[in-house]
Amino acid sequence: MTEHSNIVYNEIDFLIPSYRFNIRYSYVTKRGLSFIREFVLRLAHLSPMKSGEISGFLGLTEREAKEAIRDLIEREELCYNEFGKVELTAKSKGYFPQLGESPQVTDIVTTGTVLGFEVCGFNCVSTQSRRLNDKWTSGLRIDAKSELIANRAKLAGKAFQRQFHALLDKEYITNVRESEGAGRPNIYKIDSLKQIGTEPYRVKIRFMMDEYGVVVETDEVEPLDNDELALEAIEQSMENNRIRNNLHEVTLAVESIGDIHTGSIINEQGFNVDKFKALAQSRSSDNGEFIPFVGSLYTRDNWQKFNEQLDIVKKQLVGTHQEGIKPLTWLAPSEGMWGRNNYLISCFDSLVDGAKTKGKKQKTLYKPTLFVPLGSRQDRHNCRRWKDDFSNNINHVHGYAEGFLGGAVEVVLLAQELVAVTYYVSLPNLYPVPIPIGFISKNKLLINTVTDEISHYLTEQRDFGVISKL
Repeated sequence: MTEHSNIVYNEIDFLIPSYRFNIRYSYVTKRGLSFIREFVLRLAHLSPMKSGEISGFLGLTEREAKEAIRDLIEREELCYNEFGKVELTAKSKGYFPQLGESPQVTDIVTTGTVLGFEVCGFNCVSTQSRRLNDKWTSGLRIDAKSELIANRAKLAGKAFQRQFHALLDKEYITNVRESEGAGRPNIYKIDSLKQIGTEPYRVKIRFMMDEYGVVVETDEVEPLDNDELALEAIEQSMENNRIRNNLHEVTLAVESIGDIHTGSIINEQGFNVDKFKALAQSRSSDNGEFIPFVGSLYTRDNWQKFNEQLDIVKKQLVGTHQEGIKPLTWLAPSEGMWGRNNYLISCFDSLVDGAKTKGKKQKTLYKPTLFVPLGSRQDRHNCRRWKDDFSNNINHVHGYAEGFLGGAVEVVLLAQELVAVTYYVSLPNLYPVPIPIGFISKNKLLINTVTDEISHYLTEQRDFGVISKL
């Protein structure tokens, strides 16, 4: 089976700490010599010679030849032998890789650069001109081993020395002098290494299953050359955030909503790909009555499906008179892996931006509100997380008491018009992260049932209000 036929069932961003360093270092390089100096040495390299022979070969006067020889003797590159001929010294013999080749002189050059290294495998992930420009939001932060963090400067220095030639090849370092045909420069020593900042390195992992619903192992982090330690850290993070099997709670939620289809797609044996495909190709999917999807709603493909239905509804609302403004409620689940993808932010922003028509006579089509779960009004940790994640449109974000329909259900509901429901199913014995599965529907019965469930749950005691005020 090819990778293209695999099904992506979840996409999660992992945030690996990276540290930026100002590195001052010296490197060894080689350069060519001036014309006269090079060819006098090349002649002596072939055979010891007298000054007259050198002047004859190079077309110099006797005086010019003697002056060139005197200069090279002072440089300790030539000496007279017992026969009165000049020959190479041990120093100048090292200039010639092979007989007949041009001599190259070794230089030690001091320079500096700024590079960033992620703290798991110490791969270089940013340069002086190419910053990561990311935030510690919408992702699962990796807790690197304490000994790696404590020794980060020393380990970054070793990584820089080890990766020096690869960094040159990738043009991560651009201020090193390389002479054509002179061999590659090499690190002489690191003069100083100073940390100047830290930023997240975002790794996007696409979790996949095959055509039988069996998990496909994640065995590489594509952007990283040395990904073994990063993979270990990611696996540990998943283990730390893994929850117990919640299929029972999801089954109860499916029944409460009146969803007659999703229960046949997943059970204790895993995800049934054939039944999902059959449902996706059914008439109810074609007419918008029940459009199934796998993966979070805010992934690109699923969001496109939702937007297609939302655009149809918006066009209808533009031409109809409304009594008041319809609420659009997005209720996030209590599942800890929800929202760990930065595409979520752009999806929510697009809902806010699309609430009004364009042009001079704007019409408000709906009022969007995102409800994010909190343990209580005093849940400072999660409150801070949501404020950071949704800072662009924070006034549209409310906190609510977690636990809606068992905590594993996400709803996007445009009153009386459209609903999208996602169940986050945890089967830890089969899949390393939850499987989001759900549906989009314009079915009035489903919409009314979900509306009643939300209205019943979001009482005044459970709706904590605008999160910016908490």
